[in-house]
Amino acid sequence: MKLALREKGKLRFVDGACTKSRYRGELVEQWEKCNAIVLSWIGSTVSNQLMPRIVYASDARKVWNDFQEIFDRSNLTRIYYLWSEIAMMRQGTDSVTNYYTKMKDLWDELDVLAPISCCDCEESRPSIKHLKSQRVLQFLMGLNESYGNVRSNILARRPVFTINEAYVIVPQEENRRTLSVVDIQRDPLTMLARRTQGFKPKGIGLICEHCGYKGHLKENCYKIIGYPPDFKSKKKTR
Repeated sequence: MKLALREKGKLRFVDGACTKSRYRGELVEQWEKCNAIVLSWIGSTVSNQLMPRIVYASDARKVWNDFQEIFDRSNLTRIYYLWSEIAMMRQGTDSVTNYYTKMKDLWDELDVLAPISCCDCEESRPSIKHLKSQRVLQFLMGLNESYGNVRSNILARRPVFTINEAYVIVPQEENRRTLSVVDIQRDPLTMLARRTQGFKPKGIGLICEHCGYKGHLKENCYKIIGYPPDFKSKKKTR
């Protein structure tokens, strides 16, 4: 919401920098118009149960503060849920990209609820480095066992990979395996085996015009050219 308001040049209406008392004359009417626009934008993003707080409000700043007081709090229950989802997440049938995207969404939400220090001082660097290493481990733990060699190589690397560096390596391995499967499918022996599996014995689909039986043509019909000595009838005897 802040990004949308900043894009429209209206963020100051909710952060307290643009108040009605600062304007006189015709500018007051202009302020009322902009304030109503901001209220309508906020109203279009909240649930219907919260609309009464906006419909009868006269100041976007007050509505913003009201919502901030109610919802902008660190929720331990939600943090617990996010940590549980991250710990239990596994790649399964997902591609590496889909798996990483799901985990990154959880990390991003966790960073909002429990933000890490943005300080670049010497004292904060070890804790930030430890957090980044944790996320590399979380990503590697959820990968399928088929990526065991890649996981071992990343863990053995010094200095330790960042999460982005680790992520780039795994899809490369995934693409290499996909190309290997394609090469195997193009192998001449594999193609010959497939053709053999699809081979149909000679005679299937043929119908004799003389006797009406399937499996041969008129010029090969035994009733015309004669039966061979070892011929055995397929008809069941009573």
